[in-house]
Amino acid sequence: MSQLTEPDANDHDLVSFDPASVRSQNRAGTVAATAAFGLMRTATKMSVRGVEHLPPAGTGIIVAAYHANHLDPILVGLALKRNGRMPHFLAKSTLFTGVLGKILKIIGQIPVLRASASAGDSLEYAKDALANGQTVVIYPEGTLTKDPELWPQHFKTGTARLALETGVPIIPVAHWGLDTVYPRGQKKVRFRPFSHDSVVAFGPAIDYSDLWARRDEKKTMGDLSQRVKNTVAAMVAELSERELPQRFTAKETGE
Repeated sequence: MSQLTEPDANDHDLVSFDPASVRSQNRAGTVAATAAFGLMRTATKMSVRGVEHLPPAGTGIIVAAYHANHLDPILVGLALKRNGRMPHFLAKSTLFTGVLGKILKIIGQIPVLRASASAGDSLEYAKDALANGQTVVIYPEGTLTKDPELWPQHFKTGTARLALETGVPIIPVAHWGLDTVYPRGQKKVRFRPFSHDSVVAFGPAIDYSDLWARRDEKKTMGDLSQRVKNTVAAMVAELSERELPQRFTAKETGE
């Protein structure tokens, strides 16, 4: 796999994952999570499944998350933080300016570097976080799914690239129920704190050991991306109690 290059000087030191920084991020994250949990509980009940699939704290992991609602980063982040894992989401580096940038840095969120020479360069900080035993959360689609039935769409290869370059576990995560609370196209949250349950589910780590010996980098990343997408889709099917569409059971294509 290609080697990463140094980020642009203007991007350098946006966030660090040395032990002192991680402790500070955890403290700030606890405050943020407490406030976020209070707000979420005014809208919906929350439940978490599959916590046993999360490796012990101190082990770097990639969390590949299903993205179908503007509220799901809060739901997924809370599920991780309340189970001993400080989430570090990938965010556009252009957000790391002003007041918002200071907040993102304080809670240890990860900039996707602008003007990178290649796609791999944008993963510099993510690799640093993983090397220091942290939890990196990636939305492989890169945006909210546009599927009218809320099935996952095309997964980009950044998640696969990061996993293959670091060897860390990929933990798939899905959720269901937020569309009832915050429907697509609506601007207001429907508050249902006692009558509706939003569920987050973590799955077993995705096995990609069979891909290590491959020489075709593009096909390897494509196949692993497809594997992650099919896994997440199957979890969405289970949570939503729907039949899994056949397109998610197809063989890996290397796209």
